[in-house]
Amino acid sequence: MMKSLMREVTLTIQSKTGATPAVIVWLAVVAIASLTAFAFLCVAAYAWLLTLFGSVYAGLIAAGFFIVVAAIAGMFSAATRRRARERAILERAARAHAGSWLLDPKILTTALQVGRTLGWQRILPVALLGFIAAQWAREYRERGRDGAE
Repeated sequence: MMKSLMREVTLTIQSKTGATPAVIVWLAVVAIASLTAFAFLCVAAYAWLLTLFGSVYAGLIAAGFFIVVAAIAGMFSAATRRRARERAILERAARAHAGSWLLDPKILTTALQVGRTLGWQRILPVALLGFIAAQWAREYRERGRDGAE
């Protein structure tokens, strides 16, 4: 159950932000390439001011190369983020239409064992109260989702 809850939290975050490990890696590539381009531009400007001719073109070409790398990494990051958001939204929609976790055989077996141990007269009111609370929380969440849209 905890694993399912963690997965739901992860999918919620991904559907809202699109953040995945791949997006973070591509953003790191963008940051490194941008910093490298800046360093080469600084070196090129220094060399240009120092000599006015010579190694300037080499520095500008290197900086241009890293700017292209940063642009390509940025495009890949945006595409990866978009795919992750779409995948998370589709999986959340599929989970919403899937069967209830209450019908999970492990949950049912545990409920039967608790019922036998404590007695049905004691556990039935608690179970009904829990069921009502779960239904109330579900309606509250759906009402909040409808208001957000």
